[in-house]
Amino acid sequence: MPEVDAALSTLARCSTALLEESQAEQQRMEELNELSEAAIEQRAADRGTRYDAEYALLSVRLRLAIRCANAHRDAAHQFVCWWLDAAMAAWKSAVHGTPMPYARLGAAAPDTLMPTDDMAVLPDVDEHTRKLVELGSFLGTPPPSSAPDSDDGLAAMTSDLAARSGLSVRRNETGGIDVVHDVDPEARRRRLWGDYWLEFSIPALPAPGELDALLVNASSESASHLLNASRAAVSAAMAKLRLSELEDTEAAWTPTEVDEYDQLAARHDGLTRLLADYAQAITEILPEIRAASSDQSGSGGVH
Repeated sequence: MPEVDAALSTLARCSTALLEESQAEQQRMEELNELSEAAIEQRAADRGTRYDAEYALLSVRLRLAIRCANAHRDAAHQFVCWWLDAAMAAWKSAVHGTPMPYARLGAAAPDTLMPTDDMAVLPDVDEHTRKLVELGSFLGTPPPSSAPDSDDGLAAMTSDLAARSGLSVRRNETGGIDVVHDVDPEARRRRLWGDYWLEFSIPALPAPGELDALLVNASSESASHLLNASRAAVSAAMAKLRLSELEDTEAAWTPTEVDEYDQLAARHDGLTRLLADYAQAITEILPEIRAASSDQSGSGGVH
């Protein structure tokens, strides 16, 4: 599959470049933050003028650096998730011997719109969800004679359900309601990955049974590498749950909880890198998986 391998190789190179750029922006933000803290201490000691242009410039630079670092962090994360999703799709195709449309490689591409025909590679939205969005959209529009404060929040809840499901609600030419697939990259990620993305900001990962099936033709060394990469990524993603629990605690944290929070936060901060490691592991092992699957198929094995 030269075309697939070439695409994954390009994704790996671009993801690495964006991760490096993100790290550079993060470092610049931290450096400016240190300078800003020193300037604050200086002003507190009355060693600076009230309207200091240098201090104001530093403040502006820090504000812009924070915005830029956050934007780069999010962009790198989305790009790496695209790479991992494409690599997993190619992995499943190789193991099961099923053809993979080239458009599937671009399903999670950020900042990219998909042609209508290519949208067919995405999972369809559950019909019950679609019908509920249609009903909520119809009932959530207050009649003309209703009181201004009669809205019970149904419209907002329907809009939220549609967005979470990767759907868009539109009015057609006759004034009726059409519920259609949203082509926006974020909507596509939600259709592809569901709660994995909404709750943990990661692509949908293979469940234990599926993971076993995907590793059946891998060497013990390769299987161990992939399992370790998967375990590390899942651990970092799930750290978010405990972080949220600690943040919701009203009582003062104990020293043990402070240490736990710092460790979990550091683990979660490394999530994007760990997802990239997982994607790299899959990308590198694909030729071996294809060869093993082909040999098994040729010898009459089931795949």
